[in-house]
Amino acid sequence: MSDNADSLASCCRLRNEIQDNGFSYTLGAGGVSTGSKSVLTINLNRCIQYAHKQGIDYMVFLSDVVDLVHKVQLSYDENLKYLCSKGMLPLFDAGYINLGRQYLTVGVNGLVEAAEFLGIEINDNPKYVEFVQSVLGLVETYNKKYRTATTLFNCEMIPAENVGVKHAKWDKEDGYVVPRDCYNSYFYVVEDDSLNILDKFRLHGRQYIEHLTGGSALHLNLEEHLSQKQYRQLLHVAAVEGCNYFTFNIPNTACNDCGHIDKRYLKECPVCHSKNIDYLTRIIGYMKRVSSFSAARKKEAARRYYAKNKGEIAC
Repeated sequence: MSDNADSLASCCRLRNEIQDNGFSYTLGAGGVSTGSKSVLTINLNRCIQYAHKQGIDYMVFLSDVVDLVHKVQLSYDENLKYLCSKGMLPLFDAGYINLGRQYLTVGVNGLVEAAEFLGIEINDNPKYVEFVQSVLGLVETYNKKYRTATTLFNCEMIPAENVGVKHAKWDKEDGYVVPRDCYNSYFYVVEDDSLNILDKFRLHGRQYIEHLTGGSALHLNLEEHLSQKQYRQLLHVAAVEGCNYFTFNIPNTACNDCGHIDKRYLKECPVCHSKNIDYLTRIIGYMKRVSSFSAARKKEAARRYYAKNKGEIAC
């Protein structure tokens, strides 16, 4: 979904501005070839804490980091062009992918943790809005600075299935303040039970995502499915708040004995009544058995707050 008639949402994380009324199917062979040819991720928590330790204004330091990331991306792009000129990239030669229409993505991770370090409350408040807009707006400024007709940049709050854990681990080893074993991929803290469903839509609404041309998906964790009326109401809320990427995430119960999978969060199998069960839920962007999560992701999954009753949603 998108709140802009001049943009195309091709997946849960990528939004393309449409200027030529083009269209493409998922292989990117039409007028608009979507996707990223490179993603470089900035660890915002580490950058801001490093600047603090050095006595540097963190926005000045971030500006240098963001500029460097763009220069590295441009170097990578030149290498791709060279390989393409030598016939080393057959999918590009065949027209399935258009090198000039693929994005160089600047990813961000650790935004919530950086705000926490600065003493900013992680909820919908003016200080948090200002922080998010200033940091992500800086990336967008450089995206526009380095963008050309054939060199496209976007900014994405990356899913960080693995790197969210790695960033936290590396930062802890180097003596930085690390509040959790896996950095958030949302604009809120996943274990925060003080935020209701409407708060989370607002925190992924237009004030927070306006500079994220690469997207940021809200995975709305619910313990049970809602009524048709409630789902309709939440679609209305999303439209009002300007939340253009979201999904409803209800854990599925998988029985390890009989193999039955139920689309509800249960304590035992409804078919064979075994309590030897597992749960299927989104690690971030895709569904997976919780037992197959990495150790750090299992801890993060156990902390996630799932809205537990339908009364949280006003209809």
